[in-house]
Amino acid sequence: MRTFLSLLILIGIAVSPTFAKGPEDDAIIAATKSYVATNSGMTKITVAVEQVADDFARAKVTPEDKNATDPAWVFLKKKDGKWTGLAIGTSFTTEDYQQLGIPNTLRIP
Repeated sequence: MRTFLSLLILIGIAVSPTFAKGPEDDAIIAATKSYVATNSGMTKITVAVEQVADDFARAKVTPEDKNATDPAWVFLKKKDGKWTGLAIGTSFTTEDYQQLGIPNTLRIP
């Protein structure tokens, strides 16, 4: 019984989005940090890759200092094998998504 419970816990951890890591995550995180450093006042951040669809990705950026600014999202696109930032913000309109070519599956819920 203990073995079964341990196995269930390990499976839960393995499939949990908090612990699961996609093959592109390291590159997306690096590109997000670079984009944020260039395009915002945030310096110390935590980046979480939330979703990847085709050649697009959505990452959530949270400042280490919770009083510095609100968390934001960064949309990225992969072109010629390299991830680059498209936009950073706390909310996006339908027109924003359309202009950036962001797939519907990546829109912020």
